[in-house]
Amino acid sequence: MKYEFEVYQMKVEDHLFWVAKSKILEGCVGQGETTVEAVNELEGNEFEWLETAKQCGIPIPDMHVRTDSPQYSGKISLRFSPFVHEQASGLAKKQGINLNQYINDAIVYYNSMLNERNTSNSKSTKSIDKTSNSIIQFGQS
Repeated sequence: MKYEFEVYQMKVEDHLFWVAKSKILEGCVGQGETTVEAVNELEGNEFEWLETAKQCGIPIPDMHVRTDSPQYSGKISLRFSPFVHEQASGLAKKQGINLNQYINDAIVYYNSMLNERNTSNSKSTKSIDKTSNSIIQFGQS
């Protein structure tokens, strides 16, 4: 395999199977009764995808290789208004979590919403809009 992929289970009607999907090559997937079968099929399909792209003049994405050295420490310095700080601290306390976990959860939620918006072609899904005052609004589009 040359490109990153993800593997997950899928159920259609009563049939449970594994799917291996390229994170880079659009539409390149494999499936099987086991993860090994799904990955093996994806590997063959990746080869065919690349050969077809060469023949048809379709641009082939660059390969990205992760390194062992961490690029992100997981630590950030953050400044926000005292009102937002107080409000977030209070809400975190009500949830029974610390402010760090509250902020982490908020970022995870926001990232998930952006990913959903970027991968969805449906106009009925939730959208995220950023106003001129940098206030995030979650609502129906």
